[in-house]
Amino acid sequence: MEHECLGILHTQKQGEEFYIMKLIGQGQYSRVYLSIGKDDQQYAIKIFNDVESFRNETSRLKDLIPSKHIVKLYSFGEGILERGYSIYSYRLFNYFNGEDTIRYAIFEYLPNGELYNYILKIKKKLPEDLSRKIFYDLVKAVETCHKCGITHGDIKLENILLSSNYNIKLIDFGFAKRIDEGLISSLSGTQGYAAPECFVASSKNYSGIPSDIFSLGVVLFLLVMGFYPFEKPNCTDNKYKLIMKKDFNGFWKKSEKILCEPNTKLSNEFKNLFEKMICYNAEERISINEIKNHPWFFELTGKNNNFNNNSNYNNKNELNNNGNSSNLKGSNNSNDDNKIVNKGNNNGDSIMNKKKYNKFGKSSKDPFNKGKNVNEIIINNKDDSSNNKNQQISKYKELELKCANELNKRKEEINEILEQEEDEDD
Repeated sequence: MEHECLGILHTQKQGEEFYIMKLIGQGQYSRVYLSIGKDDQQYAIKIFNDVESFRNETSRLKDLIPSKHIVKLYSFGEGILERGYSIYSYRLFNYFNGEDTIRYAIFEYLPNGELYNYILKIKKKLPEDLSRKIFYDLVKAVETCHKCGITHGDIKLENILLSSNYNIKLIDFGFAKRIDEGLISSLSGTQGYAAPECFVASSKNYSGIPSDIFSLGVVLFLLVMGFYPFEKPNCTDNKYKLIMKKDFNGFWKKSEKILCEPNTKLSNEFKNLFEKMICYNAEERISINEIKNHPWFFELTGKNNNFNNNSNYNNKNELNNNGNSSNLKGSNNSNDDNKIVNKGNNNGDSIMNKKKYNKFGKSSKDPFNKGKNVNEIIINNKDDSSNNKNQQISKYKELELKCANELNKRKEEINEILEQEEDEDD
């Protein structure tokens, strides 16, 4: 197999090798390369120059159950790096000090790049309905992490990549922590996304779950608004200071002035959800379960939307002594995706009512329903539930296609910018 490659990675598996083609991402302790296997398939190979980072990320990823919206890890370990055929090979070998043995992790390759490019690189916000679909997928990815006992620790647009069909995938678990290890005492995350408590980690330990919620809130704002809500979450930041004082009217007035599309109508549901995710006090933040069931998602999930600006939707996140949300650890209180859909019909025929009807016997008449047969009531309820679920799936698929079309339109513009930046680097 002939390629102008930077290097050839030989794994522990006999005869398995990967041709490292080009650098596609880098961090403080690792670099990610587009690579080609002997099967001619493309992969993303992350090569670590720090043993602790390698062990931390791979062990956290091993703990996760497979998820549609979390990057897939194929294999990892120590391998031998052989010099490639490109004149740029020296860059690769200089970075790793010419070491032959390296630590690597092999991931699925996500060809459409970072979500960051589709919003901040080209300075275009997304329509609210498309933001809703993308954000819902991200929330499900983070929910999977928390149910598996892992907090991500660095949720940001740069760590959300797009697959070939433009579905999101959460990547980079370098800052991930196990929930059962207790509170976190080290600074983690990225400024602009990190929660207030992350910046005082040396003096006061914090929980990773509310911290992830805060970062999710920043991502939500970026999707809908197209710019950062604040620079740093403390009293020195003029915009976040308004949030600390709970002067949300003042915050939204300032934010709406920055919008490049000033006539954009922001929904009250979006504003309410964002406000509940970025509270200064971690204990006041909404939980993952409450996010999924927030009225902002009703249009997508099929629930009845009776939300208004005076809504009593003020559920507080119930935290245990460690600051971890009690319904985020796989408990019976946690809703699965199917529970999002209304189980009863619009007349309030609930599952509880079905049980009450059954006590009258299979062929009896129900005195509360004007002589309707019990079996008929139950069948109608099942039909309504099935219809609601089908409508939800249809709505999601429609948004999935609309979202892919919109992101695909932006890709050409992004590629031009990235090519210019690549030429400047060379």
